[in-house]
Amino acid sequence: MAQAGTAEPCLQSLRDCRVSLVDKLEFHIDTLTDVLISKDILTRDDQEEIQYEKGPRGKVRKVLDILEGKGEEAARIFISVSCHLGESNIKPGDSSLKQTPEYQKVKAKHKEVLKRRSERMLYYNTRHGEKIHFSEHYVNLLIVKGHHSLEIKRHEVLTFGQQRISLQQKATEQRLIKPAQLFSSETGEKSAKKILVTGVAGIGKTVLVQKILYDFSNHKEHQSFDFIIHLTFRDLNLVSKPVSLRELILRKNGHLAKHLDTIIENDTKLLIILDGFDEFKHFRGCDLGMFLTDLDEEGEVVEVLTSLMLGELLPGASVLVTSRPTAVSHIPIGSIDCFVVITGFSTVEIHDFFQRFFQDEELATKMFEIVVANELLLTLCYIPAFCHIMCSVLKENKGLYTANPRTMTDIYVQYLLALVKSHTNIRIESLNSVIGMNHQEHLQEILLKLGRLAYQKLMSQETLFYSSNDEIANCVIASAFLDKTSVQEPSCTEDVYSFTHLTIQEFFAALYCAMADVPLSETLGSGNEYSIKSLPGNLDLFTRFVSGLLSNRNQVYLSRNIGFQKQKDKMQSFRLKLVSDTQANCENGAYILTQLHCILEQQDVLLMQELKLQRLRINLSDVTLSTMDYNAVKHFLNEIHLPILEVDLTGTSISAESLRDLQPYLLRCEKIWLGENNLDLEAIKEVAEILHASDNLKELGLGWTDIGDEHLFVLTNAIKTKQTLTELWMEGNRITFEGLSPLSVFTPSPLEKVVAIWNNVTDAEEEHLNSLCPTPCFIVSFTENSIWQDWAQWVLQRCEVSSSEKLVTILYKVSDISVRSLESQWAKTFCRSLTQLIRTRIDQCLEEDVRRKLEKFETILTS
Repeated sequence: MAQAGTAEPCLQSLRDCRVSLVDKLEFHIDTLTDVLISKDILTRDDQEEIQYEKGPRGKVRKVLDILEGKGEEAARIFISVSCHLGESNIKPGDSSLKQTPEYQKVKAKHKEVLKRRSERMLYYNTRHGEKIHFSEHYVNLLIVKGHHSLEIKRHEVLTFGQQRISLQQKATEQRLIKPAQLFSSETGEKSAKKILVTGVAGIGKTVLVQKILYDFSNHKEHQSFDFIIHLTFRDLNLVSKPVSLRELILRKNGHLAKHLDTIIENDTKLLIILDGFDEFKHFRGCDLGMFLTDLDEEGEVVEVLTSLMLGELLPGASVLVTSRPTAVSHIPIGSIDCFVVITGFSTVEIHDFFQRFFQDEELATKMFEIVVANELLLTLCYIPAFCHIMCSVLKENKGLYTANPRTMTDIYVQYLLALVKSHTNIRIESLNSVIGMNHQEHLQEILLKLGRLAYQKLMSQETLFYSSNDEIANCVIASAFLDKTSVQEPSCTEDVYSFTHLTIQEFFAALYCAMADVPLSETLGSGNEYSIKSLPGNLDLFTRFVSGLLSNRNQVYLSRNIGFQKQKDKMQSFRLKLVSDTQANCENGAYILTQLHCILEQQDVLLMQELKLQRLRINLSDVTLSTMDYNAVKHFLNEIHLPILEVDLTGTSISAESLRDLQPYLLRCEKIWLGENNLDLEAIKEVAEILHASDNLKELGLGWTDIGDEHLFVLTNAIKTKQTLTELWMEGNRITFEGLSPLSVFTPSPLEKVVAIWNNVTDAEEEHLNSLCPTPCFIVSFTENSIWQDWAQWVLQRCEVSSSEKLVTILYKVSDISVRSLESQWAKTFCRSLTQLIRTRIDQCLEEDVRRKLEKFETILTS
């Protein structure tokens, strides 16, 4: 990393200081642009691009983006100019705000309010009025700072004939941190202002937020802030008319009304938390060109929140956003300066949770041992929400039923029965005597009514609904499954309901799809058709639940305990669709993780035998993989014994531990792609072990993995053992001539191609390396059309087999490539083919936000 940093120190400084530069230069963008034009750093065309951007902060970001392609000298001049502007005009942070007694009083009052709101945890199945002190049940979560695939998206700069520079100097931190360290600068670096916290469903994002509020209000941590404002996206979904940020803040913080202007004046001491971005029904619409800059300026709620995240509103404030990974691609990543992943509980913390839940050491140990004996259950318990559900099932049933649960759906079905048992029997029996229905009939009616509500709201991206909703008004036991809160509207106070956790809503929605008298083509598709692989990514857990509920064992279980009729036609229909979708994706290399989870949920060996595979390709790319994801992959590959043509683990945040876990399967692979992952030396040693042991591996991709010569030496020693590797792709790293030289002894046999484009190797050094080979094998720059043609063919193939949502992700990676500037026939053919594919997808696309993005890419390619 030091080598790369020395090569381009000014450009690297711009990347490191991007957020602060936007803060400092937003008031001087016009002057700055004029000066840079006078010095021939920017052109008039550049100026037009800059002026097209909305808001002064957006214009500064555009200047910084343009400078990435201008080179080191342009960056040096920019720094000189901007420093001169900064010395005379830039406003310093307001650290001299008068700390009046009144200001101190409102601070104390606000902390009291937050303390009252955060001191108790309302668990998913607590009875009415039953609350538990937060300090008694909070267990530390494992939080990792650094999110490599997001860093890649943020810094993507990929151009023809131009060195890929943005990732060579990256220094993504992968280390465990505590909640109190999120906004600290303990490492000597500047503390982060815009933080994105991601984690899978139920992993503890909202609990982390509650921990922050609890510690702040109890004067324990985060005392560098005077105020913390907590907004949830599920609440914000209720806002249906233009609104200002002032109104949003005061909806639940009316006690700040008289002092909000003073608080905003000192916005560097303000933290705003936006919890649950994936629950926001407008989450796909945050790529707006319109911004608000004033506290009282009204706009659609999505405009207010996007302006806040981008720093157009309250530029001095700190912002923390939480989200599931499936919605992250819609967040304006360019504004985020710290990425954090919640990885859940360790085994020790699972045990700690059991102790706190059962409040009886002997009983807790007994129940924990039941879970430890079941590998699946222990794996699932790393998710805190599931850990609680597991404890609830164990408590109600005094252990597990005879047939041990094998999947997440199994546990949720048992949880449903446990909840029904502990909350509803008395209420249902009392109602049965009035309406003359038997117990099971009425229970089925209630569950399907709640399921329909869950499904309708899930499809419209809603998690809150008013009490006027018929399903709630006519449901006598809704409180067993729903939380109720009150919201102050202009003319009245409304009761608002939500399912106790988003995963519970997803489960009920799946229950409706599986058990209601409604065809799957209506709930999972449109017209007479449906497809598992075409469902949006935000419905992945819902899809898994549908698969699990349509498995034979859960159909039997629901029939025996609740009286539901087995849905034989749906079971067969879903099974056939799952087989055909899985077979197609294995053959053509399309993204397959959702299908693998559905197969895991089915737990049916006969289904696996119905797969008639000729080729086996496993594409898991561009999603941070969890422990359960790896389990789904291993379950599938344990049953399918074919050689694996290709495994694509690009951008999955794979670690040394995960590589070690997957090694038996990777040894069956001909091609392994590990690009866009931050591979440390331990991870590279695991890759070397695979090279050392595999008789099959022919192509290995390690692009944009931050490897240097020290890593390559480890790989080189492993290559010599089997000597089966024919292609090694290492573009966008820190490799030098010294690192590549030892590979020359393996060229041209077995190594036919060593791609090291965008590394620290000169053209002269490339020529010297190739002079050592009978035929040229080393490629360090894109100078030959044949290399580009191979690349274009690979990209096009990947685009063709991807869903429209996945296609957008791929297009983001290649959209900066100026193929139009090349006269090569391959470039024209590539553009023409890609444009045609995009037009076809636009015509087929039902998702408005995806279609809008595809249209943007079409414009880029045809303009």
